[in-house]
Amino acid sequence: MGSSDNTPVVAPFRGYTCRELYKAIFEADSPEQIVRQLPSQSLFMLVKQRGLASSGDLLAMASLEQCRILSDFDLWHGDVLNEEALWEWLALTDETDSLELLQKIVKFIDLKLIAMLIGKYVRVQVFEEPTDQSPGPGYHTPDKGFTWIGIFTENADHHFLLARLLALIFETNSELFYQLLSTPSVATVSMLEEESFQERSKRLAAEGVPEPELAISVHAPYSFSDALADLQERVAPKTIEDVRAVEPLMYEARSTRFFAELLRRVTDHEAVEMEFTYIVNAAVVRFGVDFSDQEQVLALCEKIKGAINIAIEKLVSGSTRTVLDVYQGLGIGKLYRLGLTEVTALRTLARKIPLEVAEVVKDSEKVLFSVIACAREAFPSMPMCLDDDGSVVDKDGTLPSGMRAIETLQAVATVRAHLDRGQGITPHIS
Repeated sequence: MGSSDNTPVVAPFRGYTCRELYKAIFEADSPEQIVRQLPSQSLFMLVKQRGLASSGDLLAMASLEQCRILSDFDLWHGDVLNEEALWEWLALTDETDSLELLQKIVKFIDLKLIAMLIGKYVRVQVFEEPTDQSPGPGYHTPDKGFTWIGIFTENADHHFLLARLLALIFETNSELFYQLLSTPSVATVSMLEEESFQERSKRLAAEGVPEPELAISVHAPYSFSDALADLQERVAPKTIEDVRAVEPLMYEARSTRFFAELLRRVTDHEAVEMEFTYIVNAAVVRFGVDFSDQEQVLALCEKIKGAINIAIEKLVSGSTRTVLDVYQGLGIGKLYRLGLTEVTALRTLARKIPLEVAEVVKDSEKVLFSVIACAREAFPSMPMCLDDDGSVVDKDGTLPSGMRAIETLQAVATVRAHLDRGQGITPHIS
């Protein structure tokens, strides 16, 4: 985390949101040094908040390895290439429209993704002797007639971007140019996509993003009685040590009461941040959220904080235990699992309610319908129109839409009461 002279230049930025971190970077004496010492995922969050097209300054300062990880986070929808996102990267230029950023992209991007575009949109004709005769309309030759290339896409912008990219590669590295043109003849687009995804998963694993099997274990059920037994044994919880803390994950999303108190009480903030980072990344994998969807990632952060808050509240309420006691006895991971177990019990109740019942109350009892729908989510939530105490939020006669994290034991009880009532409704049979 420190610089070459072991000076920790990133530490003073602890607790910063993306906006605050971006401002601090450019107020520093050496912005590039700060950028290059940031975890790639923190830098990615800055880029996503500002927008890729507005982040040329950050990308120019970032290392090739950081940029490679940024593209790994941004270019995938599940295990499928997000082609539109790739076109957005290929459209990047700096303020002077120079091609320096594009040249940098060629150095760090997984070239199998470029080969995929070639396989989908480029037709190549190669001749042993050069010819001036084009194989057909739309073809051009970069090497005086030996190779003829046709780009076939109905999107004019994509046509331009791919033509510009191929021209740049030919001018800077002709050997790579011919290798890329030949790749689709030895590997299908689906083969290239599968191989690229597997390599991407390995790179992200090194960044603290667990693979699916590990992500599932982070979400294993954990009961209140298990937690009490572990606290009684006073065994120090396992710590996360090989994951860099991605602070915007913690500080961009708002904190709940007990979670905020934990941050005030604990002395080793970095340990909390590292474990929280690992849990969020495991949840992103477990619940199938795309890292590129920052709004959903931050919503997931709030749900995770909510689960931790519920666990702490459950363990300290009516006891002599403090927030610090339960953290030191269990760690963030077990607190999350305990709270999640409480929340996912609501999903079990919600899914016992027949869909016919949901249809019955859809128009007549909109709050109950929303509660059922939110609780049926893979990671349950509650509707924005319902307060923790069960009161309904009404703005000028209209119920606010959307959902929010379940964060307190009172909220759990409120959702449970609605679900219990839903189970008592008998659908009309026509």
